[in-house]
Amino acid sequence: MFRTASMVFLAAAFASHSVSAATPFGADKFNFTTTIDVAALTPETFDAVVTPAAKAESGAHEIVFYDFADTLCDLMAKEVATFTTQTGIPVKHVCVDGDAAVQQFIAAQQAGTPAPADVFFGPNGAMRTLGAANMIANLPLVAVLPNAQKLDPAAASASRGWANGGTVVPFHRNQTTLAYNSATVATLPDTLEGIFDLAKSQGFKIAVTNPTDGGSGSGFLESALLALAPECKDDLYNFALTEDQAKAVAEKCLPKVVEFFKAHADQITYTNGNEASVQAIANGVAPIATVWEDDLYSLAAKGLVQKTVKAGLLSTGEVGDGDGVFIASTTPAFEASLLLVNYLMSDEVQVAKMTLTGSRTARTDLSFEGKLPADLSPYLVPDAMYKANTRPRINGLVTNAAADSFVKQVIAQ
Repeated sequence: MFRTASMVFLAAAFASHSVSAATPFGADKFNFTTTIDVAALTPETFDAVVTPAAKAESGAHEIVFYDFADTLCDLMAKEVATFTTQTGIPVKHVCVDGDAAVQQFIAAQQAGTPAPADVFFGPNGAMRTLGAANMIANLPLVAVLPNAQKLDPAAASASRGWANGGTVVPFHRNQTTLAYNSATVATLPDTLEGIFDLAKSQGFKIAVTNPTDGGSGSGFLESALLALAPECKDDLYNFALTEDQAKAVAEKCLPKVVEFFKAHADQITYTNGNEASVQAIANGVAPIATVWEDDLYSLAAKGLVQKTVKAGLLSTGEVGDGDGVFIASTTPAFEASLLLVNYLMSDEVQVAKMTLTGSRTARTDLSFEGKLPADLSPYLVPDAMYKANTRPRINGLVTNAAADSFVKQVIAQ
């Protein structure tokens, strides 16, 4: 995995496991109520300290767990039911629209009322906003949860560039990739130039997701910036930028990308969403498409993708991301919520998640070898390629500015 010492967020990420569990993140005191001594809480004492307290309070409050991932909704309902059976702690699992749920949290904060959920698996791009609204319990979870002790450092303490101090646990990871139909493209070139040269020589289209309509598109735009404007790397990974500074970075770094995509306009068909790009391959519109790896895997599991389709990454790197789980600062059941989040990071849940949807894990101590269906594993990027070529997402403010500009300068022309 790509590493650069100058990346601001990685400094925070590597520091995550050295932060004391007793130290509130970003404040001088904890912003939640609890019956346990969090100063004494460690991964080794977690079960002995948390479990009795969680079970003692279980009759007084049903945990509400918001889950924004439609592809994981059925699985999470099943896993939450298992958690309740094992612990006796009642949990109400609610599948929600991510943006709407975030607005519910913000509205509750503005009204001075408790958040609508105790635990929220939500979009990483919204975590900065929720943190600024003081809706995230400021205990560094990655320092105290037994199942979160060995995490990819790029994910352990950052949510799309916001240094969260480990208060948001990286529950789900995903990867942007180039899917290709090996019946048409025997070997996927590993550079942008090679891919588009092949499309031109063979007269086919590449399906590229509109970067304002799907994360696989914005991720591909970020990957193109890394490939075509490598001199901008430090700026792209500077998460201290203001919005105006981010717009300036996008303006400075985007011209080479715009020039490249305009030059290859005849080889591109733009789609209006992540699944539309997968469908472009399935329907024979394009033999290569920008997709999320887990979307490709999930649709393949439903028999909606040809068996000849595979996934690859550019040698210059393609960005991966994910989404996290946090405990609401207003929860009256902090201890039970701790148990639930730790369970969500368990071997059982993480393997089931990967098996069902291709949702990767941030846990570096968990192997999936021999655990995935043999007929679906080819739809995932090969492990060695993933480890060598995955990259963290760049500053989201830069991405937003670059995506808007790209649509105006390239797609809308």
